Amino acid sequence: MPKRWNFLSNHGLVILHIVQNSHATLREIALSTGLTERAVYQIVRELEQGRFIRKRKVGRRNAYTLDRQAILNHPVYDQVTIADVGKIISDAAQAR
Repeated sequence: MPKRWNFLSNHGLVILHIVQNSHATLREIALSTGLTERAVYQIVRELEQGRFIRKRKVGRRNAYTLDRQAILNHPVYDQVTIADVGKIISDAAQAR
């Protein structure tokens, strides 16, 4: 049986979910992505520290804002932004 894998990393899955629902709880993100809440918490912290997302309090919940101009931190990606990647995924989903 071939090993199952995903094109996006766990960080990519969390970012994609935040793009789709900026008011999602960590539990909702975890259920949607198949990750544990603990893993989602750690990923969200890392994304905040890397300045890819900003967290703000809305009532008793958190809301997340994606910095769409954040440049992916890898030499292979050059100057590719989160917005560039989001557009590619969005365009592909709409083409179905």
